[in-house]
Amino acid sequence: MAPTADRDPGDRLSPSFSSSARSSPHSSPDALHDAAAPGTRAFVEADPRRAAPGTAVDRRTLRTQVVSFAAWDGGMSAFSSVILTFVFATYVASAVAAEGAVGEEAIKAAQDHGSQMLTTWQSIGAVAVALLAPLLGNLADSGGARNALLRITTLATVVVIALMPMVALDSDFLILGAVLIALAVVFSELAGVFVNSVLPEISTPANRGRVSGTAWAVGYWGSIVCLALVLVLFVMPGTGLLGITGDDGWNLRAIPVFVAIWILVGTLPLMIWAPRHHARTPGARWTPVQGYVSIARHVKRAFREEPAMLLYLVASAIYRDGLGAVFSIAGVLAANAYGFSTVEVIIFGIIANLVAGIGVFMGGRIDDRVGPRPVIIGGCIGIIVLGLVVLAFGSTAVFWVAGLAICLFVGPVQSASRNLLTRLSRPGRETENFGLYATTGRALGFLGTGAFALTVWITGDTRTGILGIVLVMALGLLAFFPIPLGAAGRAAKADGTPASAG
Repeated sequence: MAPTADRDPGDRLSPSFSSSARSSPHSSPDALHDAAAPGTRAFVEADPRRAAPGTAVDRRTLRTQVVSFAAWDGGMSAFSSVILTFVFATYVASAVAAEGAVGEEAIKAAQDHGSQMLTTWQSIGAVAVALLAPLLGNLADSGGARNALLRITTLATVVVIALMPMVALDSDFLILGAVLIALAVVFSELAGVFVNSVLPEISTPANRGRVSGTAWAVGYWGSIVCLALVLVLFVMPGTGLLGITGDDGWNLRAIPVFVAIWILVGTLPLMIWAPRHHARTPGARWTPVQGYVSIARHVKRAFREEPAMLLYLVASAIYRDGLGAVFSIAGVLAANAYGFSTVEVIIFGIIANLVAGIGVFMGGRIDDRVGPRPVIIGGCIGIIVLGLVVLAFGSTAVFWVAGLAICLFVGPVQSASRNLLTRLSRPGRETENFGLYATTGRALGFLGTGAFALTVWITGDTRTGILGIVLVMALGLLAFFPIPLGAAGRAAKADGTPASAG
């Protein structure tokens, strides 16, 4: 029988296993999830030797958890692709902001104001994520509230997106649209912190790259399907096959309702079947002040005991911001530098997500064979080289080929980065560390888009903004390369133990 919402799948651990794995001072760092994770088959196959009743999570439950983990990415990815990147944010910053403006100069000024409002509120949201992510991660690990927080933040994302049709085609609704998008960003990123911490509980070091990479691939492919459906149902031909009127922007305002349903369907399985996350200090009283004090102590102790993890958080924040800029400015670059129409931008986005999904699916398997460090280094180098190719040759054909080739490397670097942090994290600290991961990412979140904007301002050419992103990726790679990761950066053996240095 499949697990139900009333019975947490984590309860299927035997009492002897759960107590010894959590409390023994001699347990290996991966003792808990090694015993409760599949052996060598990556996505839906579990090692039957680990399925004995009373000793570990059974095979069916584990399979459900792994599939649910990937489905969450497939559902939530619709927010970043449809709402944040290609469709609704564009509607708010362009159509809503410019409604009522007369004349080319007035329209451009209104749209610039719309972009400014959108980025301003997202910057405020970034501060909220930076402050809340480690705090809620600390609560999730200390009190075992990870799954409850995952459900709350995921459902909050769905609710906020479902409210977006209130943004009418009227410039008076610009601030409302910007605030709702920023709120959805905050809730979705916080939910991502809790979901990332599930990874070490459903995998071993030997197959974690494949589990992570497959989930990232499902996310990209989910974006493709959702974007394609949005295109034919709401955008073309005319106002889409559903025939929703374009008056007052209703065909575009209806899209968030579709996206909210898509996200709910995709994320519901993990909200039901996420493995139990045991409290680090069960029964202890927790307050926000105590949480921040605990985080400060953790960081201070990490300077002495885990310097590699701290260096990694900073280095990865730099190159991850470059990765984020690749997708966030892709539509702007295609439209402004290469003259793509709205439909062409969406088609480019669909193909880019398809290519990225293939890349991360393959990259996850390479990660298991060679370890996350070579994947991150190779991926960053690939993006830098291809970015320089796009910069050197200004033709649309080169942009299509090299731009899509860049997408092959983005996903593997993202997936391997998530995998590497789980390897560097001590048991019971995963969610808090992913909170710090989000915080450092947000603290340096201005680098990619800032470098792009600065380069464009200096040169007066949108296409040269690629150089800014290339420089950020190179800076992140230079910061990452010398970090002494040890066994965490290498491939693991089939039994989950680190590979030897040789």
